[in-house]
Amino acid sequence: PVRAGELVLIDAGCELDGYASDITRTFPADGRFTGPQRALYELVLDSQKAAVAATRAGARFNDPHDATVAVLAQGMLDLGLLDRKVYGNAQDVIEQRAFFQFYMHRTGHWLGMDVHDCGSYVEPSELGQSHERKDPLSGETITNRPSRILRPGMCTTIEPGIYVRPAAGVPEQFHNIGIRIEDDAIVTETGCELITRGVPVEPDEIEALMRD
Repeated sequence: PVRAGELVLIDAGCELDGYASDITRTFPADGRFTGPQRALYELVLDSQKAAVAATRAGARFNDPHDATVAVLAQGMLDLGLLDRKVYGNAQDVIEQRAFFQFYMHRTGHWLGMDVHDCGSYVEPSELGQSHERKDPLSGETITNRPSRILRPGMCTTIEPGIYVRPAAGVPEQFHNIGIRIEDDAIVTETGCELITRGVPVEPDEIEALMRD
């Protein structure tokens, strides 16, 4: 059952003429965000806006994800989801991957004739290049390869989120809040075109729509 005071997250899509879409919206069940819900929602939305700004021809596929993580890391510290005394500053959070507790997926994927469309995330012209690093959470050795260069006409999703499970050290007001905002983006020479913004994302617009 959906209860008053809870958030509803819908990840959906449709297919038209052989092409797929993928969109996620999060809204309050009773029409109004609580204070903690709005705070986290606005943080996710700010991180998505940073990712949108980073999505353009010539950028790397990883750039929107890195932009998202930078905003989320700082916001998690500012809101107290992560304790500064334990994790330090935003760069420390990123290097330690401490954000992974609340954000554990990538910011986008290819979109086209399938919802998760085929296509390499490694730049074909740089296949022989790589470097290794140790994952700070698992201790495993990770091989990094050059991320794909974005080109006009490519289509990708942009979908940051925050998911807060009850845990020691996590402020209670944020417990059990889950938020994701996902739009579909076509890469252009100067940026990207979002083709799913007919559904509102600003919290005030969502509340106004639900009042109607």
